[in-house]
Amino acid sequence: MILIPYFIDTSKDWIQLGLFLCSGGREVWSVDGTDKQVAKMLATNGFPVLTMDKQSDALYAKIDLTKLQMVDFYTWDEVDPKTSEEDCWRIFNIPKALWSCPVFKEHYWKAANLPFTMTTSSLLSSSL
Repeated sequence: MILIPYFIDTSKDWIQLGLFLCSGGREVWSVDGTDKQVAKMLATNGFPVLTMDKQSDALYAKIDLTKLQMVDFYTWDEVDPKTSEEDCWRIFNIPKALWSCPVFKEHYWKAANLPFTMTTSSLLSSSL
């Protein structure tokens, strides 16, 4: 099963979407186990899970940004996205006014070069 820890911060004029990815931010995690086991593994590794949502073969774990210790993790800015094997938070800043524009989002997510599973997710196509 694919696992995608994420957070969304809508408190400012820009939406901040963070996705925790592996291989320098190029790939999604693949895990085995029940939802309960995955939630325990996430909590043990510093991911304060708010909710988990299963969509086809992917499990999206919404992370509590107020409790997340970001300094304990790499961010995409700290790794070489072409060669790194480090797991990292890849953070996207999107203007709120453009979040609901389907043309913008289609081109934005293609340009972001995210795995296909992510670009077809309702997480990225939903309105906030």
